[in-house]
Amino acid sequence: MDFGLGILTFGTLGFVVAFAYINKRAVEKHMKSGAPKSALSEDGIRERLAAAQNATQ
Repeated sequence: MDFGLGILTFGTLGFVVAFAYINKRAVEKHMKSGAPKSALSEDGIRERLAAAQNATQ
């Protein structure tokens, strides 16, 4: 029973660390690509409104 508990514990921790690493790399790649910010963020909506205003002028 103790052996199985150790496998589950370290397996879960390993999965969480791997998932966090993959997510961090994806976020860094997204930031470097110059993709537009989310419209849900405060500065993202300002960026979109400014771009729309510049497009109409």
